[in-house]
Amino acid sequence: MDGRDKKLRLLGGTALAVATVATRLPIHAKTFFEFDSINFAVAAIRFNLGEVTPHMPGYILHVLFGRLLYLLTCDLNLAYIWVSILLSIGAVLFLWRAAAALRGERVGIIAALLWLTTPLFWFHGAVAAIYAEEAFFSSLLLYLGIKVIANCELRIIGDRLGIRNDNEQPHSSFVIRHLSFVIYFITFSLAGAARPTSLLFFLPAAIFLIWKQKPSRLLLSAAMACFVAVTALWIFELLRESGGSSTYWSYFIAENNFKTQSILFGNSWQSQFDTLSKCAFYLPLSMGAGTIALVGIMACFPRRVFAFSRAHLGNVKLHFIVLLALPALLFYAFIFFMKAAYLLNVVPSAILIVAVLLDQAAIWIAERQKGRLKNKKRLTRPIITRNVAVLTGIVIVLNVVWFFVPWPGTEQNIYDNEDTRNSFIHGALHRYEHSESRMLTLANRALEYTNVSGIRAVDSLNTMTMSALLANGANHSGEVILASWWYRWCYLLLPNATTYDLELDPVHPGSLWVGRSHEMKRVNLYDSVIRFHSSAPVLLLLRRDRPDFEQVASQVHLERLPLPEYLDIYKILDSTFVLKWGNRMFSRE
Repeated sequence: MDGRDKKLRLLGGTALAVATVATRLPIHAKTFFEFDSINFAVAAIRFNLGEVTPHMPGYILHVLFGRLLYLLTCDLNLAYIWVSILLSIGAVLFLWRAAAALRGERVGIIAALLWLTTPLFWFHGAVAAIYAEEAFFSSLLLYLGIKVIANCELRIIGDRLGIRNDNEQPHSSFVIRHLSFVIYFITFSLAGAARPTSLLFFLPAAIFLIWKQKPSRLLLSAAMACFVAVTALWIFELLRESGGSSTYWSYFIAENNFKTQSILFGNSWQSQFDTLSKCAFYLPLSMGAGTIALVGIMACFPRRVFAFSRAHLGNVKLHFIVLLALPALLFYAFIFFMKAAYLLNVVPSAILIVAVLLDQAAIWIAERQKGRLKNKKRLTRPIITRNVAVLTGIVIVLNVVWFFVPWPGTEQNIYDNEDTRNSFIHGALHRYEHSESRMLTLANRALEYTNVSGIRAVDSLNTMTMSALLANGANHSGEVILASWWYRWCYLLLPNATTYDLELDPVHPGSLWVGRSHEMKRVNLYDSVIRFHSSAPVLLLLRRDRPDFEQVASQVHLERLPLPEYLDIYKILDSTFVLKWGNRMFSRE
């Protein structure tokens, strides 16, 4: 690569990095976006798996990254926002270079612009969540894996033509070619440190690379040694912060969340169908307008797409791209799937494939256009470039419109529903009870994580709730407030209040699970009688749609706080009371 190419690449990378920041920072969430946001925020200060700060299996690299940026921002939410933004920059840059290594600079630009504006990825680059980690490491592994395969192909070609063997190659070329293989396995380990399921999802692709690369014993040993060393380092830190290996193991074997959906763990066929249908529903949406482009290309060029696909079935790079995404997709479809953001380790592979097909469609259109030209000597490249610009521009515009237009279904009162904000976790497409219009609810579920309205709605909700709680003594008096379970984040923002999370025990019907949080410290309570002191403010948190709410409300005098009708928060007016709730007794003396 000559000096001019280096300058162009530097300018291109800088422009993409600036564009990523410019599209994320102005719209970033001003408040904690979801439960996990609070868990990670507290973990940056105090790591405790027993208090679900963070939740299992620990996500130690994400927490450490958050701590580092907290030192710079002094704001927990903003620290993790910047984690998402910086990871988004890396994801865009690495997918750009992956696509360029796959099929040239033109496809690199297409992929980078599609990825930059993909609504799901855009959304999670502006909130304090873990899922930008998925996008970053998937993009980086795609780049490194394609480079490793490309280097392997060059070596094979060189061997066939009788060109230099490894020992005769220039030292810099030799080092770079082998270094990319080692870095791949270091990255693979770090992906597991950020999100441990990545070790399972990306393992087949790693084995595939070893099989295809056929590295020397020395190179493979070096790569494995680096993988083991880096993995040992972050596991040591994870166990240290967890309180030791025995403590971590006790939480690990007790973690059964992933067993709650699949028939493989004794769940119903309806539960399995819910998981499959939810994954199938979100997969095309996760690609944004890339899905529209893919369908359009297949509709306009069905035979050519089929022939093109068939011609590349043996492409090793394609095998790797698919294999990097497939294990995660199969896990989500058949084992456990909760929300659209999980798919951010699948979408980068899909974006690469869409970018290649867009480029190929531009070539096919150019062939048609060239056939209709009177001047047959006109250069084809400018026609292809123009077509690429038009097709890519259309997809980008559709992504931007998708992300910013307040479509039907993005109204705040629908976003504020608890089940909706969990991507209809309690069921699949048949659950529409929270809206008079099924199509409206379905539209909301399609847009909740792919439209800026979702960020604005949650910010508005959190701001309204916090203002109402503060105005009614939630931080500086002995008030007892009955609020929705969603407002668990209050225990971080209201340090003087004691917050109780109340949930029905799924194992013991009629029993109530109680968790207490104060000054960011959490503990599970097993006492049959729980007493509140009159001098401390208390928040009792429960789900708004609980069937026993009326029975609970009949025991005390409630005053509803002045909030929109879809937000139910009540102040308990009684100076003293005894409240029986399931198998628990709450009293204020």
